Amino acid sequence: MNNYKADITLNEKDSLQDMLNLEKSLVKIYSTAMTEGVSNGFRTLIREHWNEATDDQIKVFFEMTEHGYYQVESAPEETLNEQKTKFSKVKSQLS
Repeated sequence: MNNYKADITLNEKDSLQDMLNLEKSLVKIYSTAMTEGVSNGFRTLIREHWNEATDDQIKVFFEMTEHGYYQVESAPEETLNEQKTKFSKVKSQLS
C-alpha cells in the first residue's frame, strides 16, 4: 500500500502562501462579523481577533518578501496621483 503522505510535500514558499491566504480570509471574515455584530462585547472580541489576524497577515507577507517569494513593485507616480485624486473626490462627496 502506498503511503499517501509521502507524495505530499509543501515547501516553505507554498506553506507561507497558504498561511497568507488563510490570514487574508480571516481578516475578511472578521470584517464581515464586525459589521453584523451589535453587542459591544461581541464587537470588542471580533476587533481583537481582527487586529491579531491583520498583524499575522503582515508578518507572513513580510516573511515572504524577505525570502523573495512575493514580489512588490511600486506603482508609477502618475497612478498614485490618480488614485489620490479619485479618493479625494469620493471623500468630499461623503462629507
